[in-house]
Amino acid sequence: MTRRIENICLIVVMLLCGATWVVGWNSDAFAQEHANRSRPKGDIVLVRGGFNIFSEGLDSIAGELARRGIAARLYRHRQGSQIVSSILENQRRYGQHPIILIGHSWGANRILNVARILNKHGLKVRYMVTIAATDPIPASRNIQKLTNYYFKYNGWGEPVEAVAGFPGSLTNIDMSTTAEVHHFNVDEYPQLQSQIINNVVRFLQAKKVTQRSSIRWMAHSAAVGTKPEG
Repeated sequence: MTRRIENICLIVVMLLCGATWVVGWNSDAFAQEHANRSRPKGDIVLVRGGFNIFSEGLDSIAGELARRGIAARLYRHRQGSQIVSSILENQRRYGQHPIILIGHSWGANRILNVARILNKHGLKVRYMVTIAATDPIPASRNIQKLTNYYFKYNGWGEPVEAVAGFPGSLTNIDMSTTAEVHHFNVDEYPQLQSQIINNVVRFLQAKKVTQRSSIRWMAHSAAVGTKPEG
């Protein structure tokens, strides 16, 4: 109960202090600044959480990918239709190439919905990361690899389930015993960021992803590290 009250107070304070930034933040400007003007290596989309205040760890991930020559696009969680339209346009313009979706909090909820829509268009999501999703829908059949970081205790983030007959790989990683890590800063956890970045590079380079049905539950101590997660 104490942590819930602290979280609510934090939201109120950040709303009051950050209102100007929320209005002025421009995901298109960020994407343009970091984009590679040549044919994209893939559709790498990162979706921020509520109020466009939190999820600063996604900015860091996008920045590190840019330093490695990989363009990523940042969106607000309310921009679901824009995300889908952008991916469909890129897939039409450049031919099918890897789709990677990463989201935090409400942004994690959003990308699960985006994947469901993409499934109706016959598009696969090669790699998805949901971080502290608050109300996740089941993972759709077109997601080849999904890693969900959640909190079983002492946090705010739900496990992700999959639709019946899910043919991909789904791993739920419990972050609740990680010291000083909670819903609002889990995306800034260095080991988690390194793992995500390494996996993005790995799945972009893979010419084909082998489909294998697998649903796993792991503690962070066994799963979160700098090496790509299998």
